[in-house]
Amino acid sequence: MRHVLAVAFLACVLWGAPLSAVAQSPAPPPASPGLKVGVMPVPPFSYKDGQGEWVGISIDLWRDVSVEMGYEYTLEEYDPKSLVHAVEQGRIDAAVTILPITSDLERRLDFTHPYYHTGLGIAVPNRPVGNIFLHVVEELVSTQFLIYVALMGVLLMLSGLVVWWIERRINPDQFGRGPKGVVDGMWWSAVTMTTVGYGDAAPKSVAGRLLGMAWMFASVVLVSVFTASVTTTLTVGRMEGKVGGPADLPTAAVGCVTGGVAGDYLRHIHARPRQYPDIHSALSALAAGDLDAVVDDRPFLLHTVREGFSKKTAVLDVQFDPMLYGFAFPLGSPLRKQANVILLRLRLDRDYWKKLTGPYIGE
Repeated sequence: MRHVLAVAFLACVLWGAPLSAVAQSPAPPPASPGLKVGVMPVPPFSYKDGQGEWVGISIDLWRDVSVEMGYEYTLEEYDPKSLVHAVEQGRIDAAVTILPITSDLERRLDFTHPYYHTGLGIAVPNRPVGNIFLHVVEELVSTQFLIYVALMGVLLMLSGLVVWWIERRINPDQFGRGPKGVVDGMWWSAVTMTTVGYGDAAPKSVAGRLLGMAWMFASVVLVSVFTASVTTTLTVGRMEGKVGGPADLPTAAVGCVTGGVAGDYLRHIHARPRQYPDIHSALSALAAGDLDAVVDDRPFLLHTVREGFSKKTAVLDVQFDPMLYGFAFPLGSPLRKQANVILLRLRLDRDYWKKLTGPYIGE
């Protein structure tokens, strides 16, 4: 036995190995801990692709964060209500889909800093440049234009009737009795309004001339307003459509998803939205011309329009009714601090953020 120990000692000295290495083998490196992570299908943040793999802005972002944190994880699918309960009860370690940072949820969960600032958006029909003649004809027979014409006609008739009533006895040659005199009065009113002034009819009485002066000045204003209104209708209607921002929604035919984030807002501004079971139904109605606009979460609209409605619809470059999204952890979780440090750095990296969101929403 002594000879065996001596030989072992001599071998350690010669090869430079520690004596303890003879008695024990090296320990394997510690395995990274695994996390249970909750998700739910909410494109473009988290959803399954054609191969059944989870993808999306939130999923890709969490993947990069977890790599830097040194954690492996498994994804578990939940609906919105059960996802919040699972995090709150500690049955999962994190929720990495979109959860709005609200005062109610903040009391129950620990959120990271917001990684996505968003709000509602508006999808409208595409208005490709077409035949300008057809567009002008369409606008000229529109309800708004016909109302303008009717209003001008009523004012012209009233002015003509009044001047005829004043001048019918004093100036019977130019404003005769009966229907012919009424027509003469309207003719005078029309040529005065349009500043043509043929001179074939003119009031002679003081009251008639005072009325003529008042009608001349009023006509300048009326014709100017009429011309500006028609020009605006033709130009803006051709360029932008009926909805150019949130202010136009109360008077437009607007669609939204039943139970979605847009319904409460639209009712608050006294709009009357048409309810649809899902965003695809609403955008299909928009593309078919049944709606003037569809309102929903803007990234959701961008993603859905990009995936199947880009030829007939477009999302306006406006965002309103802001919302904040963050990752959620159980109260007191040590993971939040680690995730916050990484999230803040990644969120401020413009190149990274463009690469992250570009494939899903084009921003």
